[in-house]
Amino acid sequence: QFSSGTDYQRFQDDPVGFGQQILGDIFTEEVKILMESVRDYPITIARSANATGKTHAAARIAIWFYKTYADSQVYTSAAPPESNLKKLLWGEIGSTVERHPKLFALDSIKSLFIGRSAKSFIAGVTIPASGTAAQREAKFSGKHAPQLLFIVDEGDAVPDDVYRGIESCMSGGHARLLVMFNPRHQSGEVHRMERDGRANVVTLS
Repeated sequence: QFSSGTDYQRFQDDPVGFGQQILGDIFTEEVKILMESVRDYPITIARSANATGKTHAAARIAIWFYKTYADSQVYTSAAPPESNLKKLLWGEIGSTVERHPKLFALDSIKSLFIGRSAKSFIAGVTIPASGTAAQREAKFSGKHAPQLLFIVDEGDAVPDDVYRGIESCMSGGHARLLVMFNPRHQSGEVHRMERDGRANVVTLS
């Protein structure tokens, strides 16, 4: 099941099956809907309260996408401070890697990076707390791969320029964006994505 030569492409349309059969996870019905939304829609917004398992799910979605698409790039981010990204989302990714060493036996693993080549990987991208809007946008633009997935945690606290950079990458190929947040205020790009019907919204109670 975990041999390095296993072909996981059969799970491209089945993120829940990948999580259950390959990672040995159990998901709530809401989390299954979230995972299938990322499969089916260019943009998914996950609205939730605290401790609903969204970060756990996001880590599994990142690994599913990376392992089932041979040429994929997955970019993960979170609102500052950097510890949001390192401790939460990458804490979940790291614990999955530790539990399944054979699944990642051929990967290069560093801080905020898991990759099989210079063109296919999961990477953590930190959002600079200072700097100009153009610098923040540039950090997230110019990313191109046949399959692209962006995951943004604490998404309502992420500056609009970051989303401008991400959206500039999503026009060609197979691209997905997952934004997770606890709804606090009705402003910013995430709110506009919801309001304008540009995203599929999944609520985790």
